[in-house]
Amino acid sequence: MLNTENSLPVWIFFSNVDAITVNNSASQLLAWSGESFGRLFDRTQNLLNVLLDGDHRLVKEHVIELIALLGACVASNPTAHPSVRELFTDCVMILSRKLAGLPEE
Repeated sequence: MLNTENSLPVWIFFSNVDAITVNNSASQLLAWSGESFGRLFDRTQNLLNVLLDGDHRLVKEHVIELIALLGACVASNPTAHPSVRELFTDCVMILSRKLAGLPEE
């Protein structure tokens, strides 16, 4: 998302721990969903790779997209195991907290 004032992207930075937690939980979700997630798998994986790069940051619009993709991943399989919901919740809590600019607890 661009800041219209100066046309610069709005970056959201993640700690190493948060980036790894999101990546690990999301990767488990992707492995669980398998082929039922289809073509969205690659886009989700690309965003996770960007998050894990040295700066641990994503453009604001990519954080929103990642939340949506992870939701679609969970919805892609009608028999969600309770642990899947927990993995999804872990990801969304971190991503949402960062998106809202809330302080870490």
